Amino acid sequence: MKNQLNKIVLLLLSVIVISSCESEDKAIDQVFDGVSYGAVLRKLEITSGSYNLSDLNSAFTVVVEEQDEEYGALLSEVDVYVSKGGNEAMVSTVPASAFSIGDKGLPVTSISVTLGEALTALGLGSNYGVGDVFGIRLSLKLTDGREFSAASASGSLQGSYFASPFFYTSAILCTPKPGDYVVDMQDSYGDGWQGDGIKVTFDGGPRDGEEVFIDMLSSYSGGPACCGWTDSTDTLTVPAGTEGFAWEYTGDSYPGEVSFQIYAPDGTQLLSAANPAPGSLTILNCL
Repeated sequence: MKNQLNKIVLLLLSVIVISSCESEDKAIDQVFDGVSYGAVLRKLEITSGSYNLSDLNSAFTVVVEEQDEEYGALLSEVDVYVSKGGNEAMVSTVPASAFSIGDKGLPVTSISVTLGEALTALGLGSNYGVGDVFGIRLSLKLTDGREFSAASASGSLQGSYFASPFFYTSAILCTPKPGDYVVDMQDSYGDGWQGDGIKVTFDGGPRDGEEVFIDMLSSYSGGPACCGWTDSTDTLTVPAGTEGFAWEYTGDSYPGEVSFQIYAPDGTQLLSAANPAPGSLTILNCL
């Protein structure tokens, strides 16, 4: 009799589990019913973020990884646009054949726009100078006819984790004055920045090719373990002989909490930013 009761209990439990699984499956089906999947161009690295005033071959270059619901199989091509002052023109088209398979098994390529290409596409001729900022927009086309660009990128895609803004900026820079550049950083929530902060890349001189990350948490000293990182200051030393430096804000998971100011060695404020978008920063302090 005891064995028969055990069998009945096990049978009832099995029915309950099966019914529960079927209910959960139906709930999941309802949640994802009507959901469509898109595609992104994830930024892996900006290898060159600014233009050199005296070099038409200087380029903005970004390395991207394409992701779609078929793990890259839907990739057709990427159209590259440049813009300035409300005018936009297409510079080039990067076909799927220009991509190679990266270490995650997804298509990866490097996309560049030179200063000369930007000027030609926009018909600017010699009408450019230090401080001019160009926009570089990528438009991803799939084999099924769908197209994705900056207008379809939500805030979560543009942040530091996924980093797929489809749109970047590149400024024309000059030889900077040497000295100590001060960066004041704030986080309105008080838990510090959730990203790599500000990236500075040196060109020429004693620090040629060096990359420096200025981040609120790495520069903060003191305070409690949590929720005490409301402000912080860091200093970047630019040695004599430096030919150029490129500043880039790399993004944050909560950009609305972020603000910062950058000052020249003489104390002049060069930039003030609040809720900044990822991309190059125009820092001009020319010799």
